[in-house]
Amino acid sequence: MGFGVGVGNPRKNLGLEASIVSLDLSDWGRYALNLKLHRYLGHGNSIAVGVENILISDTANNRTDADESYYIVYSQGVQDRHVIRDDMNRTKLHYSIGIGNGRFRDKSPLDVDHGKGKHGTAVFGNVSYELFDQFNAIAEWNGVNLNAGVSKTFMIGKQSAIVASMGAADLTGYSGDGVRFIWGLGAGVMF
Repeated sequence: MGFGVGVGNPRKNLGLEASIVSLDLSDWGRYALNLKLHRYLGHGNSIAVGVENILISDTANNRTDADESYYIVYSQGVQDRHVIRDDMNRTKLHYSIGIGNGRFRDKSPLDVDHGKGKHGTAVFGNVSYELFDQFNAIAEWNGVNLNAGVSKTFMIGKQSAIVASMGAADLTGYSGDGVRFIWGLGAGVMF
């Protein structure tokens, strides 16, 4: 579970996002802070730099595998006429590619113990395609494994949305201990 806020205007200057994420839903004393600085470059292109887990609070002093992860990422909403939704003048195809350390490169001690190597690729990326009415198919390489799923956005007026996602994580034998079902629910409000 997490909570985030964004300030600034990435179209005119820069945008800054900060979020606090719970590392364990059974212990609310375990959380981490994430920051992302981003800029819209025009024509569907954006760039961002960020860090995850820069502050880890663990009141129970439990060990966590959530080390700091720094990254840079380029994102594009493809502007080809074949993937533009005419009714909204918005693209249906998005992708990102980036490089990072920490969770984008390092495998868990359990992966190392099971002979799956110490490092992943450090390169990560994703692709998302809108199949219909804000329902997207998504594939993601996170630097150490492949995830895939779907998401649906429900608009509430013009300034708010709820997004429901579900999928499968760790689709390869490259890391992890098998395929897992994942899901998420998010809400956003623009001021």
